[in-house]
Amino acid sequence: MYTQHTTYILREADNAEIPLVDDNPDYQRFKEWKAAGGIPGTPAAPPFERRKSLLLAEVDRHLNAAANAKGYDSILSASLRAALPNSAFHAEGVAFGTWMDAVYAKCYLVLAQVEAGTLDEPTKDELIALLPVLQLPE
Repeated sequence: MYTQHTTYILREADNAEIPLVDDNPDYQRFKEWKAAGGIPGTPAAPPFERRKSLLLAEVDRHLNAAANAKGYDSILSASLRAALPNSAFHAEGVAFGTWMDAVYAKCYLVLAQVEAGTLDEPTKDELIALLPVLQLPE
């Protein structure tokens, strides 16, 4: 009859999305139904492709955060310094570029193992913990 999402209730009879607003009559009917013993369904998990893209976005944030911590605006701008051999930031750029490559290689390996069913799907924190650590030159 109903599926309870985190930000709304789905009334299955007509696919209406009921906001979680106390003065909404549909929400009041849902609460009465639930109080009378109704058990709402839970939404299906998003497909793996969607969860995979969310994990990849977390990896991107992780890479960019490390670059930001060293004053770069992104991992790409930090890695770009590797192409400038006469720059004072060349060695750091090589380290960032090498790290970014290793992180993505490990990330895609983990995701392939998840898709193959040989590894349980990690949370974002578990995935980040599996990735190589940045090692910058002294």
